[in-house]
Amino acid sequence: MNQKIAKSASRDFIYSVLALMVYNGVLQLVIYPYLNSHMGAEAFGTVLYLISVISVMGASFGSGASYGRMVAKAQRTQTNGDYNIFLWMIAGISVVVSLVTLVVLHEFRIGLYLQLLVLMVISVFRYYSDVQYRMTIRFKEYFIFYTAIAAGNLLGIALYPISRSWSLTVFMGEFLAVLYTFFSGTIFRKPYFEKSQDYKQNMHAVWVLSSANLVSALILNSDRLLIRTLIGAQEVTIFYTATLIGKIVAMLTTPLNGIIISYLTNYKMKFTRKIFAGVCGAMLAVSILASGVCTFISWYFVKIMYANVFEAAKPYFLLANAGQIFYFISGSLMVVVLNFTKEKYQLYINICYLIVFVAIVIPSILMFGLSGIAWGLLITNIARFIIVMVVGFKFIR
Repeated sequence: MNQKIAKSASRDFIYSVLALMVYNGVLQLVIYPYLNSHMGAEAFGTVLYLISVISVMGASFGSGASYGRMVAKAQRTQTNGDYNIFLWMIAGISVVVSLVTLVVLHEFRIGLYLQLLVLMVISVFRYYSDVQYRMTIRFKEYFIFYTAIAAGNLLGIALYPISRSWSLTVFMGEFLAVLYTFFSGTIFRKPYFEKSQDYKQNMHAVWVLSSANLVSALILNSDRLLIRTLIGAQEVTIFYTATLIGKIVAMLTTPLNGIIISYLTNYKMKFTRKIFAGVCGAMLAVSILASGVCTFISWYFVKIMYANVFEAAKPYFLLANAGQIFYFISGSLMVVVLNFTKEKYQLYINICYLIVFVAIVIPSILMFGLSGIAWGLLITNIARFIIVMVVGFKFIR
């Protein structure tokens, strides 16, 4: 039975990695370089800022609903209505978030506001949608799901010379993915708003997980948000390119997280402290190795794809990439720990993470600019790894 599970997990991991490779390959090799070259570093920096705000909402609340439903599947009753109600609550909140985002930037225009709002809502639904495939361990369809996003993005970029709209490029990918889930799955089917008997517990879990994800997502996107607010738009593009390879490589942990939670919730798998210690050691070794590899690749990739900012970005390659790797690796470790603790502990971990972030990163960027945020994020993400590891040893027997 263990061999059968291992074989299935390996196959599903390959599908998941391929899915993220297609999605991120199109995004990082085609979409973003194209927009950068046609918009310029400063305008593209503002676009990255807006995409970050959208990602914060999707990764916080869409993924919170997704992981909440995965946990509920193993522990409680749950229905589509439980999560549809939650998603539409977030759509309402997005009305305010979109407005505040543009007002803070001094960029409020009714057309841009409506575009941002629509993108935010569809992205929350898209982040939630992948639960359809992880919940039922259908990773072949998970691959198709992410391929649909990539195909939509490519269609949007093909229309860019006519539309001159970066938002259409993003929207087409998110929309096709949600549409595919609607037709291939059941999570968006009737009854749309019927509550389960465990509705209150499910909502409590989702709000706790979403709150934890919100802290995590804000810090993940803090480079774009803080740099655009405190330094400037062009600097957003510079630092983004410095972290780019680290982000791409670290994205491999996203399918790994999906595999982990899918199999831990669908099968009773023994997990001891000794095994957990081995996992921590392996992740630490991978983080160090990946940081070096990402730095090496960055010298060539950024010089080719983002030649206009290469000279400005190269001093930050090592620190910026290492910070990204440690962030995502600690996230994978947290997925493991989540299965042995209550949802509230993920929130506690991320509150500690937030305290460390505020104490280190914000003063660093104010005093030292881009080098300050590079050092600050690396130190903060190493601290997150240590915090998650300590909590894991406390609860895993």
